[in-house]
Amino acid sequence: MSGFSVTALQGLPEIRPGDDLPALIGNALAAAPEGVRDGDILVVTSKIVSKAEGRQISAADREAAITAETVRLVAARTHPGGVTRIVENRQGLVMAAAGVDNSNTPHGTVLLLPADP
Repeated sequence: MSGFSVTALQGLPEIRPGDDLPALIGNALAAAPEGVRDGDILVVTSKIVSKAEGRQISAADREAAITAETVRLVAARTHPGGVTRIVENRQGLVMAAAGVDNSNTPHGTVLLLPADP
Protein backbone atom coordinates (compact mmCIF):
# COMPACT_ATOMS: atom_id res chain seq x y z
CA MET A 1 0.00 0.00 0.00
CA SER A 2 1.38 3.40 -0.89
CA GLY A 3 0.30 6.80 0.22
CA PHE A 4 0.44 9.12 3.11
CA SER A 5 -2.26 10.20 5.52
CA VAL A 6 -2.34 12.34 8.62
CA THR A 7 -4.70 11.66 11.51
CA ALA A 8 -5.04 13.82 14.60
CA LEU A 9 -4.97 11.90 17.86
CA GLN A 10 -8.26 12.39 19.71
CA GLY A 11 -8.76 12.39 23.45
CA LEU A 12 -5.90 14.61 24.61
CA PRO A 13 -6.89 17.27 27.14
CA GLU A 14 -5.59 20.84 27.14
CA ILE A 15 -1.98 20.35 28.27
CA ARG A 16 -0.99 22.09 31.49
CA PRO A 17 2.31 22.51 33.37
CA GLY A 18 3.39 19.25 34.99
CA ASP A 19 1.21 16.99 32.84
CA ASP A 20 2.67 13.54 32.10
CA LEU A 21 2.74 13.69 28.29
CA PRO A 22 3.84 10.08 27.69
CA ALA A 23 0.97 8.81 29.86
CA LEU A 24 -1.59 11.12 28.23
CA ILE A 25 -0.43 10.20 24.73
CA GLY A 26 -0.28 6.49 25.61
CA ASN A 27 -3.83 6.56 26.98
CA ALA A 28 -5.10 8.38 23.89
CA LEU A 29 -3.34 5.89 21.59
CA ALA A 30 -4.77 2.94 23.54
CA ALA A 31 -8.27 4.40 23.14
CA ALA A 32 -7.84 5.19 19.43
CA PRO A 33 -10.08 2.96 17.29
CA GLU A 34 -7.41 2.61 14.59
CA GLY A 35 -4.65 1.87 17.12
CA VAL A 36 -1.01 2.01 16.17
CA ARG A 37 0.32 -0.01 13.23
CA ASP A 38 3.79 -0.89 11.98
CA GLY A 39 5.15 2.05 10.03
CA ASP A 40 3.09 4.68 11.87
CA ILE A 41 4.91 7.84 12.89
CA LEU A 42 3.84 9.77 15.96
CA VAL A 43 4.51 13.50 15.83
CA VAL A 44 4.39 15.54 19.02
CA THR A 45 4.43 19.30 18.71
CA SER A 46 6.92 21.37 20.62
CA LYS A 47 3.97 23.46 21.79
CA ILE A 48 2.48 20.73 24.00
CA VAL A 49 5.93 19.83 25.34
CA SER A 50 6.46 23.51 26.22
CA LYS A 51 3.08 23.62 27.94
CA ALA A 52 3.85 20.49 29.99
CA GLU A 53 7.24 21.94 30.95
CA GLY A 54 5.63 25.17 32.11
CA ARG A 55 7.45 27.27 29.50
CA GLN A 56 4.62 29.81 29.28
CA ILE A 57 5.82 33.17 30.50
CA SER A 58 4.33 36.62 30.94
CA ALA A 59 5.37 38.82 28.07
CA ALA A 60 3.64 42.11 27.50
CA ASP A 61 5.85 42.48 24.42
CA ARG A 62 6.47 39.41 22.22
CA GLU A 63 9.38 41.20 20.53
CA ALA A 64 11.13 41.57 23.88
CA ALA A 65 10.68 37.84 24.54
CA ILE A 66 12.20 37.08 21.12
CA THR A 67 15.15 39.36 21.89
CA ALA A 68 15.68 37.63 25.24
CA GLU A 69 15.84 34.21 23.53
CA THR A 70 18.14 35.40 20.72
CA VAL A 71 21.89 34.87 20.72
CA ARG A 72 22.48 35.91 17.09
CA LEU A 73 20.46 37.70 14.43
CA VAL A 74 20.73 35.85 11.11
CA ALA A 75 18.34 37.95 8.99
CA ALA A 76 15.54 40.46 9.34
CA ARG A 77 12.87 41.50 6.90
CA THR A 78 10.52 44.43 7.33
CA HIS A 79 6.99 43.97 6.02
CA PRO A 80 3.66 45.79 6.50
CA GLY A 81 2.92 43.74 9.65
CA GLY A 82 6.25 44.46 11.32
CA VAL A 83 9.63 42.74 11.22
CA THR A 84 10.35 39.04 10.85
CA ARG A 85 13.62 38.02 12.45
CA ILE A 86 15.47 34.79 11.72
CA VAL A 87 17.69 34.18 14.71
CA GLU A 88 19.79 31.62 16.49
CA ASN A 89 18.22 30.86 19.84
CA ARG A 90 19.76 29.66 23.12
CA GLN A 91 19.62 26.01 22.02
CA GLY A 92 21.55 26.79 18.84
CA LEU A 93 18.50 26.42 16.59
CA VAL A 94 18.06 28.88 13.73
CA MET A 95 14.45 29.85 13.14
CA ALA A 96 11.94 32.63 12.91
CA ALA A 97 11.20 34.52 16.12
CA ALA A 98 13.48 32.27 18.22
CA GLY A 99 10.58 29.83 18.44
CA VAL A 100 8.61 32.23 20.65
CA ASP A 101 4.92 31.43 20.13
CA ASN A 102 1.96 33.54 21.15
CA SER A 103 -0.73 31.72 19.20
CA ASN A 104 -3.48 30.18 21.32
CA THR A 105 -1.94 31.40 24.57
CA PRO A 106 -3.62 33.67 27.11
CA HIS A 107 -3.29 37.39 26.37
CA GLY A 108 0.02 38.76 27.63
CA THR A 109 1.81 35.39 27.57
CA VAL A 110 4.07 33.52 25.16
CA LEU A 111 5.42 30.00 24.98
CA LEU A 112 9.14 29.39 24.72
CA LEU A 113 10.52 26.29 23.07
CA PRO A 114 11.00 23.19 25.24
CA ALA A 115 14.06 23.35 27.51
CA ASP A 116 15.74 20.53 25.56
CA PRO A 117 13.99 20.02 22.20
